[in-house]
Amino acid sequence: MSAFAAMMITAKFFIRHKALKHLLAVLSYVLFIFVVDSHSLPYPYYTVVNKWSVLTICYVLLLENILFPLIAGLYPALRIFMLMPEAKAGLYPIGKVIGTANGQICFTITLVLIYQLFGKVIIERNKYKKMSITDSLTGVATFAHTIETAKKMIQNGNISILITDMDRFKQINDTFGHVAGNKVLIKVSEFLKEETEGLERIIGRLGGDEFIIVVKNDGKNERVKNLGEHLSKAIREKKFVIDEELDPINLSFSVGQANSSPSDTENDIEKLLYKADINMYYNKCKNHRLDIFTNNKKPLLPKEGFELLNVLAEKDMYTYVHSRYTAQYAAALAKEAGLPDEQVERIYAAGWLHDIGKILISSDIIRKSTTLTPEEYELIKGHVNYGLNIINNLSLPVEIINCIAYHHENWDGTGYPHGLAGESIPFEARILQLADSYSAMIIRRVYRKTLSPEDALNEIISGCGKQFDPNLVKIFVKLIQSKFKAA
Repeated sequence: MSAFAAMMITAKFFIRHKALKHLLAVLSYVLFIFVVDSHSLPYPYYTVVNKWSVLTICYVLLLENILFPLIAGLYPALRIFMLMPEAKAGLYPIGKVIGTANGQICFTITLVLIYQLFGKVIIERNKYKKMSITDSLTGVATFAHTIETAKKMIQNGNISILITDMDRFKQINDTFGHVAGNKVLIKVSEFLKEETEGLERIIGRLGGDEFIIVVKNDGKNERVKNLGEHLSKAIREKKFVIDEELDPINLSFSVGQANSSPSDTENDIEKLLYKADINMYYNKCKNHRLDIFTNNKKPLLPKEGFELLNVLAEKDMYTYVHSRYTAQYAAALAKEAGLPDEQVERIYAAGWLHDIGKILISSDIIRKSTTLTPEEYELIKGHVNYGLNIINNLSLPVEIINCIAYHHENWDGTGYPHGLAGESIPFEARILQLADSYSAMIIRRVYRKTLSPEDALNEIISGCGKQFDPNLVKIFVKLIQSKFKAA
Protein backbone atom coordinates (compact mmCIF):
# COMPACT_ATOMS: atom_id res chain seq x y z
CA MET A 1 0.00 0.00 0.00
CA SER A 2 2.94 2.30 0.61
CA ALA A 3 4.04 1.74 -2.99
CA PHE A 4 0.53 2.60 -4.20
CA ALA A 5 0.51 5.81 -2.17
CA ALA A 6 3.98 6.77 -3.43
CA MET A 7 2.97 6.21 -7.06
CA MET A 8 -0.21 8.26 -6.71
CA ILE A 9 1.54 11.17 -5.02
CA THR A 10 4.30 11.11 -7.66
CA ALA A 11 1.68 11.16 -10.42
CA LYS A 12 -0.09 14.09 -8.78
CA PHE A 13 2.74 16.38 -7.76
CA PHE A 14 5.89 15.47 -9.68
CA ILE A 15 4.83 14.33 -13.17
CA ARG A 16 3.96 17.14 -15.61
CA HIS A 17 3.54 15.07 -18.79
CA LYS A 18 -0.13 14.05 -19.04
CA ALA A 19 0.49 10.64 -20.67
CA LEU A 20 3.09 9.67 -18.04
CA LYS A 21 0.77 10.85 -15.28
CA HIS A 22 -2.02 8.57 -16.53
CA LEU A 23 0.34 5.65 -17.08
CA LEU A 24 1.60 5.87 -13.51
CA ALA A 25 -2.01 6.10 -12.30
CA VAL A 26 -2.90 2.89 -14.20
CA LEU A 27 0.10 1.09 -12.74
CA SER A 28 -0.86 2.18 -9.23
CA TYR A 29 -4.42 1.00 -9.93
CA VAL A 30 -3.17 -2.44 -11.01
CA LEU A 31 -0.96 -2.60 -7.94
CA PHE A 32 -3.93 -1.81 -5.69
CA ILE A 33 -6.02 -4.59 -7.25
CA PHE A 34 -3.16 -7.02 -6.75
CA VAL A 35 -2.82 -6.07 -3.10
CA VAL A 36 -6.57 -6.32 -2.43
CA ASP A 37 -6.89 -9.62 -4.25
CA SER A 38 -3.91 -11.02 -2.37
CA HIS A 39 -5.02 -10.02 1.13
CA SER A 40 -8.82 -9.75 1.08
CA LEU A 41 -11.75 -12.16 1.10
CA PRO A 42 -13.48 -12.55 -2.32
CA TYR A 43 -15.81 -9.54 -2.07
CA PRO A 44 -18.32 -10.46 0.70
CA TYR A 45 -19.18 -6.71 1.04
CA TYR A 46 -21.64 -5.58 3.71
CA THR A 47 -20.83 -1.86 3.80
CA VAL A 48 -20.06 0.91 1.35
CA VAL A 49 -16.97 2.01 3.32
CA ASN A 50 -14.40 -0.50 2.07
CA LYS A 51 -11.01 -0.59 0.45
CA TRP A 52 -12.45 0.19 -2.98
CA SER A 53 -14.09 3.29 -1.60
CA VAL A 54 -10.69 4.35 -0.30
CA LEU A 55 -9.27 3.79 -3.78
CA THR A 56 -11.99 5.97 -5.32
CA ILE A 57 -11.28 8.76 -2.83
CA CYS A 58 -7.54 8.57 -3.56
CA TYR A 59 -8.07 9.02 -7.28
CA VAL A 60 -10.57 11.84 -6.83
CA LEU A 61 -8.30 13.80 -4.50
CA LEU A 62 -4.99 13.16 -6.17
CA LEU A 63 -5.59 12.93 -9.89
CA GLU A 64 -8.49 15.34 -10.45
CA ASN A 65 -9.61 13.13 -13.31
CA ILE A 66 -13.13 11.79 -13.77
CA LEU A 67 -12.16 8.61 -15.63
CA PHE A 68 -10.06 6.82 -13.04
CA PRO A 69 -12.43 7.38 -10.08
CA LEU A 70 -15.27 5.89 -12.12
CA ILE A 71 -13.17 2.87 -13.06
CA ALA A 72 -11.86 2.46 -9.52
CA GLY A 73 -15.35 2.68 -8.06
CA LEU A 74 -17.27 0.66 -10.66
CA TYR A 75 -14.78 -2.17 -10.89
CA PRO A 76 -15.56 -3.64 -7.43
CA ALA A 77 -19.26 -3.05 -8.04
CA LEU A 78 -19.07 -5.17 -11.17
CA ARG A 79 -17.18 -7.83 -9.24
CA ILE A 80 -19.98 -7.85 -6.67
CA PHE A 81 -22.53 -8.31 -9.46
CA MET A 82 -20.50 -11.34 -10.53
CA LEU A 83 -21.10 -12.81 -7.08
CA MET A 84 -24.87 -12.68 -7.49
CA PRO A 85 -25.16 -16.25 -8.88
CA GLU A 86 -23.43 -17.47 -5.76
CA ALA A 87 -25.77 -15.33 -3.69
CA LYS A 88 -28.75 -17.04 -5.30
CA ALA A 89 -27.20 -20.34 -4.36
CA GLY A 90 -27.32 -19.22 -0.76
CA LEU A 91 -23.69 -18.40 -0.23
CA TYR A 92 -24.40 -14.67 0.32
CA PRO A 93 -27.57 -12.77 1.31
CA ILE A 94 -28.86 -11.45 -2.01
CA GLY A 95 -30.24 -8.21 -0.51
CA LYS A 96 -26.92 -7.27 1.00
CA VAL A 97 -25.03 -8.00 -2.20
CA ILE A 98 -27.39 -5.91 -4.33
CA GLY A 99 -27.49 -3.14 -1.73
CA THR A 100 -23.74 -3.09 -1.50
CA ALA A 101 -23.35 -3.03 -5.28
CA ASN A 102 -25.87 -0.22 -5.72
CA GLY A 103 -24.34 1.64 -2.81
CA GLN A 104 -20.88 1.33 -4.33
CA ILE A 105 -22.09 2.64 -7.68
CA CYS A 106 -23.99 5.54 -6.12
CA PHE A 107 -21.09 6.33 -3.83
CA THR A 108 -18.64 6.47 -6.73
CA ILE A 109 -20.82 8.56 -8.99
CA THR A 110 -21.84 10.95 -6.20
CA LEU A 111 -18.29 11.40 -4.96
CA VAL A 112 -16.92 12.08 -8.43
CA LEU A 113 -19.68 14.53 -9.35
CA ILE A 114 -19.42 16.40 -6.06
CA TYR A 115 -15.67 16.67 -6.43
CA GLN A 116 -15.95 17.85 -10.02
CA LEU A 117 -18.57 20.43 -9.00
CA PHE A 118 -16.55 21.81 -6.11
CA GLY A 119 -13.42 21.70 -8.26
CA LYS A 120 -15.08 23.96 -10.85
CA VAL A 121 -16.37 26.30 -8.12
CA ILE A 122 -12.88 26.59 -6.64
CA ILE A 123 -11.36 27.19 -10.10
CA GLU A 124 -13.87 29.96 -10.81
CA ARG A 125 -13.36 31.49 -7.38
CA ASN A 126 -9.59 31.54 -7.87
CA LYS A 127 -10.01 32.97 -11.36
CA TYR A 128 -12.15 35.88 -10.16
CA LYS A 129 -9.90 36.42 -7.15
CA LYS A 130 -6.91 36.66 -9.48
CA MET A 131 -8.81 39.04 -11.75
CA SER A 132 -9.60 41.29 -8.79
CA ILE A 133 -5.92 41.70 -7.89
CA THR A 134 -4.41 41.63 -11.40
CA ASP A 135 -4.28 44.39 -14.00
CA SER A 136 -6.16 43.04 -17.01
CA LEU A 137 -3.78 44.56 -19.58
CA THR A 138 -0.28 44.04 -18.20
CA GLY A 139 -0.75 41.10 -15.83
CA VAL A 140 0.94 42.87 -12.91
CA ALA A 141 -0.89 43.54 -9.64
CA THR A 142 -3.53 46.20 -9.22
CA PHE A 143 -2.62 49.31 -7.26
CA ALA A 144 -4.90 48.35 -4.36
CA HIS A 145 -3.39 44.87 -4.05
CA THR A 146 0.13 46.30 -4.28
CA ILE A 147 -0.56 48.67 -1.39
CA GLU A 148 -2.07 45.88 0.73
CA THR A 149 1.02 43.78 0.08
CA ALA A 150 3.27 46.73 0.92
CA LYS A 151 1.53 47.10 4.29
CA LYS A 152 2.26 43.46 5.06
CA MET A 153 5.86 43.71 3.86
CA ILE A 154 6.67 46.76 5.97
CA GLN A 155 5.57 44.90 9.09
CA ASN A 156 8.41 42.45 8.52
CA GLY A 157 11.17 44.94 7.72
CA ASN A 158 12.16 47.94 5.64
CA ILE A 159 10.92 48.38 2.08
CA SER A 160 11.53 50.63 -0.89
CA ILE A 161 8.74 52.00 -3.07
CA LEU A 162 9.49 52.99 -6.65
CA ILE A 163 7.18 54.81 -9.06
CA THR A 164 7.87 54.91 -12.80
CA ASP A 165 6.31 57.33 -15.27
CA MET A 166 6.73 56.92 -19.03
CA ASP A 167 8.17 59.83 -21.01
CA ARG A 168 6.17 61.04 -24.03
CA PHE A 169 3.73 58.14 -23.84
CA LYS A 170 1.01 60.31 -25.39
CA GLN A 171 3.20 60.73 -28.48
CA ILE A 172 3.46 56.94 -28.80
CA ASN A 173 -0.34 56.66 -28.73
CA ASP A 174 -0.75 59.53 -31.19
CA THR A 175 1.92 58.20 -33.57
CA PHE A 176 1.34 54.45 -33.50
CA GLY A 177 -2.18 54.16 -32.09
CA HIS A 178 -3.59 52.93 -28.80
CA VAL A 179 -3.10 49.27 -29.68
CA ALA A 180 0.63 49.91 -30.00
CA GLY A 181 0.47 51.95 -26.80
CA ASN A 182 -1.00 48.96 -24.99
CA LYS A 183 1.79 46.76 -26.35
CA VAL A 184 4.31 49.23 -24.98
CA LEU A 185 2.73 49.04 -21.53
CA ILE A 186 2.84 45.24 -21.65
CA LYS A 187 6.49 45.26 -22.70
CA VAL A 188 7.37 47.76 -19.98
CA SER A 189 5.71 45.54 -17.37
CA GLU A 190 7.71 42.57 -18.69
CA PHE A 191 10.86 44.68 -18.55
CA LEU A 192 10.21 45.57 -14.90
CA LYS A 193 9.66 41.90 -14.05
CA GLU A 194 12.92 40.90 -15.73
CA GLU A 195 15.00 43.66 -14.16
CA THR A 196 13.71 42.96 -10.64
CA GLU A 197 13.82 39.17 -10.86
CA GLY A 198 15.36 37.61 -7.78
CA LEU A 199 14.23 40.40 -5.46
CA GLU A 200 11.44 40.03 -2.95
CA ARG A 201 9.04 42.44 -4.62
CA ILE A 202 5.61 43.08 -6.07
CA ILE A 203 4.97 45.10 -9.24
CA GLY A 204 1.70 46.94 -9.73
CA ARG A 205 0.14 49.33 -12.19
CA LEU A 206 -0.55 52.72 -10.68
CA GLY A 207 -2.68 53.79 -13.62
CA GLY A 208 -2.16 54.99 -17.18
CA ASP A 209 1.54 54.69 -17.98
CA GLU A 210 2.71 54.58 -14.35
CA PHE A 211 3.90 51.51 -12.47
CA ILE A 212 4.74 50.94 -8.81
CA ILE A 213 7.31 48.53 -7.38
CA VAL A 214 7.48 47.57 -3.72
CA VAL A 215 10.68 45.72 -2.82
CA LYS A 216 12.13 44.43 0.44
CA ASN A 217 15.11 46.54 1.50
CA ASP A 218 17.30 45.23 4.30
CA GLY A 219 19.81 48.03 3.76
CA LYS A 220 22.54 45.63 2.66
CA ASN A 221 21.53 44.97 -0.95
CA GLU A 222 23.25 47.48 -3.24
CA ARG A 223 21.00 46.34 -6.08
CA VAL A 224 17.92 47.61 -4.20
CA LYS A 225 19.69 50.77 -3.11
CA ASN A 226 20.41 51.78 -6.73
CA LEU A 227 17.34 50.14 -8.30
CA GLY A 228 15.74 53.40 -9.48
CA GLU A 229 18.87 54.56 -11.29
CA HIS A 230 19.41 51.09 -12.75
CA LEU A 231 15.87 50.86 -14.18
CA SER A 232 16.04 54.34 -15.68
CA LYS A 233 19.35 53.56 -17.37
CA ALA A 234 18.45 50.03 -18.46
CA ILE A 235 15.24 51.00 -20.27
CA ARG A 236 17.08 53.67 -22.27
CA GLU A 237 19.58 51.08 -23.48
CA LYS A 238 16.89 48.60 -24.54
CA LYS A 239 15.03 48.55 -27.85
CA PHE A 240 11.38 47.51 -27.96
CA VAL A 241 9.60 45.96 -30.92
CA ILE A 242 5.94 47.03 -31.03
CA ASP A 243 5.33 46.05 -34.66
CA GLU A 244 7.28 43.66 -36.87
CA GLU A 245 6.95 46.07 -39.78
CA LEU A 246 8.36 49.01 -37.80
CA ASP A 247 11.85 49.68 -36.54
CA PRO A 248 12.42 49.01 -32.83
CA ILE A 249 11.92 52.05 -30.63
CA ASN A 250 13.65 53.35 -27.54
CA LEU A 251 11.61 54.10 -24.45
CA SER A 252 12.39 55.98 -21.30
CA PHE A 253 10.75 56.68 -18.00
CA SER A 254 11.49 58.65 -14.88
CA VAL A 255 11.77 56.74 -11.60
CA GLY A 256 11.23 57.95 -8.06
CA GLN A 257 12.36 55.90 -5.08
CA ALA A 258 11.55 56.24 -1.37
CA ASN A 259 13.03 54.04 1.36
CA SER A 260 11.33 53.29 4.65
CA SER A 261 13.01 53.59 8.03
CA PRO A 262 12.74 51.17 10.98
CA SER A 263 10.18 53.43 12.66
CA ASP A 264 7.79 53.38 9.70
CA THR A 265 4.59 51.33 9.89
CA GLU A 266 1.87 50.34 7.44
CA ASN A 267 0.27 53.72 8.10
CA ASP A 268 3.32 55.39 6.53
CA ILE A 269 2.84 53.76 3.11
CA GLU A 270 1.01 56.85 1.86
CA LYS A 271 3.93 59.05 2.96
CA LEU A 272 6.39 56.79 1.15
CA LEU A 273 4.24 56.98 -1.99
CA TYR A 274 4.25 60.76 -1.74
CA LYS A 275 8.05 60.84 -1.36
CA ALA A 276 8.53 58.45 -4.29
CA ASP A 277 6.18 60.51 -6.45
CA ILE A 278 8.04 63.71 -5.68
CA ASN A 279 11.41 62.04 -6.26
CA MET A 280 10.13 60.87 -9.63
CA TYR A 281 9.29 64.45 -10.62
CA TYR A 282 12.73 65.58 -9.52
CA ASN A 283 14.27 62.97 -11.80
CA LYS A 284 12.20 64.17 -14.74
CA CYS A 285 14.62 67.08 -14.81
CA LYS A 286 17.07 64.65 -16.43
CA ASN A 287 14.95 63.60 -19.39
CA HIS A 288 14.53 65.22 -22.77
CA ARG A 289 11.42 67.12 -21.72
CA LEU A 290 13.49 69.37 -19.49
CA ASP A 291 16.78 69.54 -21.33
CA ILE A 292 16.46 73.30 -21.86
CA PHE A 293 17.62 73.78 -18.28
CA THR A 294 20.61 76.08 -18.29
CA ASN A 295 21.17 76.33 -14.58
CA ASN A 296 21.14 73.45 -12.11
CA LYS A 297 23.02 75.13 -9.29
CA LYS A 298 21.57 76.60 -6.13
CA PRO A 299 19.95 80.04 -6.43
CA LEU A 300 21.79 83.07 -5.09
CA LEU A 301 19.82 83.50 -1.88
CA PRO A 302 20.72 84.26 1.72
CA LYS A 303 20.57 81.50 4.32
CA GLU A 304 17.06 82.59 5.34
CA GLY A 305 15.89 82.09 1.75
CA PHE A 306 16.92 78.44 1.77
CA GLU A 307 15.25 77.98 5.15
CA LEU A 308 12.03 79.29 3.62
CA LEU A 309 12.37 76.83 0.72
CA ASN A 310 12.79 73.99 3.22
CA VAL A 311 9.58 75.08 4.91
CA LEU A 312 7.83 75.14 1.50
CA ALA A 313 9.08 71.63 0.75
CA GLU A 314 7.68 70.38 4.05
CA LYS A 315 4.43 72.25 3.48
CA ASP A 316 3.75 71.22 -0.13
CA MET A 317 6.35 69.36 -2.15
CA TYR A 318 4.42 69.82 -5.39
CA THR A 319 4.69 73.59 -5.07
CA TYR A 320 8.38 73.20 -4.29
CA VAL A 321 8.98 71.10 -7.43
CA HIS A 322 6.88 73.51 -9.49
CA SER A 323 9.02 76.39 -8.20
CA ARG A 324 12.17 74.61 -9.33
CA TYR A 325 10.74 74.08 -12.80
CA THR A 326 9.58 77.68 -12.97
CA ALA A 327 13.05 78.89 -12.03
CA GLN A 328 14.64 76.78 -14.77
CA TYR A 329 12.24 77.87 -17.52
CA ALA A 330 12.42 81.52 -16.44
CA ALA A 331 16.23 81.45 -16.53
CA ALA A 332 16.23 79.84 -19.98
CA LEU A 333 13.75 82.41 -21.30
CA ALA A 334 15.64 85.33 -19.73
CA LYS A 335 18.88 84.16 -21.32
CA GLU A 336 17.18 83.70 -24.69
CA ALA A 337 15.72 87.21 -24.37
CA GLY A 338 19.25 88.59 -24.13
CA LEU A 339 19.35 89.65 -20.49
CA PRO A 340 22.76 89.83 -18.81
CA ASP A 341 23.89 86.92 -16.62
CA GLU A 342 23.35 88.85 -13.40
CA GLN A 343 19.68 89.43 -14.20
CA VAL A 344 19.27 85.83 -15.34
CA GLU A 345 20.57 84.69 -11.94
CA ARG A 346 18.14 86.98 -10.12
CA ILE A 347 15.17 85.78 -12.18
CA TYR A 348 16.29 82.22 -11.49
CA ALA A 349 16.26 82.93 -7.73
CA ALA A 350 12.86 84.63 -8.05
CA GLY A 351 11.47 81.49 -9.68
CA TRP A 352 12.36 79.52 -6.56
CA LEU A 353 10.68 82.05 -4.27
CA HIS A 354 7.70 83.22 -6.32
CA ASP A 355 5.15 81.01 -4.49
CA ILE A 356 6.74 81.25 -1.05
CA GLY A 357 3.59 82.94 0.30
CA LYS A 358 1.73 79.63 0.04
CA ILE A 359 3.40 78.41 3.23
CA LEU A 360 0.85 80.62 5.06
CA ILE A 361 -2.14 78.99 3.31
CA SER A 362 -3.81 75.84 4.60
CA SER A 363 -2.63 72.62 2.95
CA ASP A 364 -6.27 71.57 2.58
CA ILE A 365 -6.82 74.51 0.25
CA ILE A 366 -3.54 74.14 -1.66
CA ARG A 367 -4.16 70.44 -2.32
CA LYS A 368 -7.92 70.64 -2.79
CA SER A 369 -9.02 68.41 -5.68
CA THR A 370 -12.42 70.07 -6.21
CA THR A 371 -13.26 73.61 -7.32
CA LEU A 372 -12.23 76.33 -4.89
CA THR A 373 -14.92 78.43 -3.27
CA PRO A 374 -14.73 82.22 -3.87
CA GLU A 375 -13.36 82.64 -0.34
CA GLU A 376 -10.71 79.99 -0.89
CA TYR A 377 -9.70 81.51 -4.22
CA GLU A 378 -9.21 84.88 -2.52
CA LEU A 379 -6.90 83.18 -0.01
CA ILE A 380 -4.90 81.64 -2.86
CA LYS A 381 -4.60 85.04 -4.54
CA GLY A 382 -3.31 86.39 -1.27
CA HIS A 383 -0.11 84.34 -1.57
CA VAL A 384 1.44 87.21 -3.55
CA ASN A 385 1.24 89.68 -0.65
CA TYR A 386 1.99 86.93 1.88
CA GLY A 387 5.20 86.22 -0.02
CA LEU A 388 6.22 89.90 -0.06
CA ASN A 389 5.70 90.13 3.70
CA ILE A 390 7.75 86.97 4.30
CA ILE A 391 10.79 88.16 2.30
CA ASN A 392 10.51 91.76 3.48
CA ASN A 393 13.61 91.57 5.69
CA LEU A 394 15.86 89.53 3.35
CA SER A 395 17.28 92.54 1.45
CA LEU A 396 16.70 90.90 -1.92
CA PRO A 397 17.40 92.60 -5.29
CA VAL A 398 14.56 94.57 -6.84
CA GLU A 399 14.19 92.07 -9.72
CA ILE A 400 13.30 89.31 -7.25
CA ILE A 401 10.83 91.57 -5.44
CA ASN A 402 9.19 92.55 -8.74
CA CYS A 403 8.85 88.94 -9.86
CA ILE A 404 7.09 87.96 -6.65
CA ALA A 405 4.89 91.06 -6.59
CA TYR A 406 3.72 91.01 -10.23
CA HIS A 407 3.98 87.44 -11.56
CA HIS A 408 0.16 87.14 -11.69
CA GLU A 409 -0.41 90.37 -13.63
CA ASN A 410 -1.75 89.71 -17.14
CA TRP A 411 -0.75 91.54 -20.33
CA ASP A 412 -4.38 92.62 -20.90
CA GLY A 413 -4.82 93.92 -17.33
CA THR A 414 -7.04 91.11 -16.04
CA GLY A 415 -4.51 89.78 -13.53
CA TYR A 416 -3.99 90.42 -9.84
CA PRO A 417 -3.31 91.91 -7.32
CA HIS A 418 -2.89 95.35 -8.98
CA GLY A 419 -4.45 94.87 -12.43
CA LEU A 420 -1.37 96.18 -14.26
CA ALA A 421 -1.26 95.82 -18.05
CA GLY A 422 1.26 95.74 -20.88
CA GLU A 423 4.68 97.21 -20.35
CA SER A 424 3.71 98.65 -16.98
CA ILE A 425 4.36 95.14 -15.71
CA PRO A 426 8.10 94.78 -14.96
CA PHE A 427 9.88 92.81 -17.70
CA GLU A 428 11.29 90.23 -15.27
CA ALA A 429 7.79 89.61 -13.89
CA ARG A 430 6.45 89.00 -17.41
CA ILE A 431 9.20 86.42 -17.95
CA LEU A 432 8.44 84.69 -14.69
CA GLN A 433 4.69 84.71 -15.30
CA LEU A 434 5.10 82.87 -18.61
CA ALA A 435 7.51 80.32 -17.10
CA ASP A 436 5.21 79.90 -14.09
CA SER A 437 2.20 79.14 -16.31
CA TYR A 438 4.07 76.67 -18.51
CA SER A 439 5.55 74.87 -15.51
CA ALA A 440 2.16 74.67 -13.79
CA MET A 441 0.68 72.94 -16.84
CA ILE A 442 3.32 70.21 -17.15
CA ILE A 443 3.55 69.45 -13.42
CA ARG A 444 0.85 67.08 -12.22
CA ARG A 445 -1.26 68.37 -9.38
CA VAL A 446 -3.92 66.62 -7.35
CA TYR A 447 -6.64 68.82 -8.85
CA ARG A 448 -5.87 68.27 -12.54
CA LYS A 449 -3.97 66.11 -14.97
CA THR A 450 -0.64 66.95 -16.54
CA LEU A 451 -0.55 68.43 -20.03
CA SER A 452 2.08 67.26 -22.48
CA PRO A 453 4.80 69.85 -23.30
CA GLU A 454 3.23 70.29 -26.74
CA ASP A 455 -0.28 70.88 -25.37
CA ALA A 456 1.07 73.24 -22.72
CA LEU A 457 2.88 75.21 -25.43
CA ASN A 458 -0.38 75.50 -27.38
CA GLU A 459 -2.03 76.94 -24.27
CA ILE A 460 0.77 79.51 -24.04
CA ILE A 461 0.21 80.45 -27.69
CA SER A 462 -3.54 80.83 -27.11
CA GLY A 463 -2.77 83.24 -24.25
CA CYS A 464 -0.56 85.46 -26.42
CA GLY A 465 -1.59 89.09 -26.07
CA LYS A 466 -4.10 88.24 -23.35
CA GLN A 467 -2.21 86.74 -20.45
CA PHE A 468 1.31 86.91 -21.88
CA ASP A 469 3.65 89.41 -23.47
CA PRO A 470 3.44 88.65 -27.26
CA ASN A 471 7.16 89.19 -27.82
CA LEU A 472 8.10 86.84 -24.98
CA VAL A 473 5.66 84.23 -26.28
CA LYS A 474 7.43 84.25 -29.67
CA ILE A 475 10.83 83.79 -27.99
CA PHE A 476 9.56 81.06 -25.67
CA VAL A 477 7.76 79.12 -28.41
CA LYS A 478 10.85 79.22 -30.62
CA LEU A 479 12.99 78.08 -27.68
CA ILE A 480 10.77 75.14 -26.73
CA GLN A 481 10.15 74.03 -30.33
CA SER A 482 13.86 74.01 -31.07
CA LYS A 483 14.34 71.69 -28.10
CA PHE A 484 11.57 69.40 -29.33
CA LYS A 485 13.34 69.06 -32.67
CA ALA A 486 16.64 68.33 -30.97
CA ALA A 487 15.10 65.69 -28.65
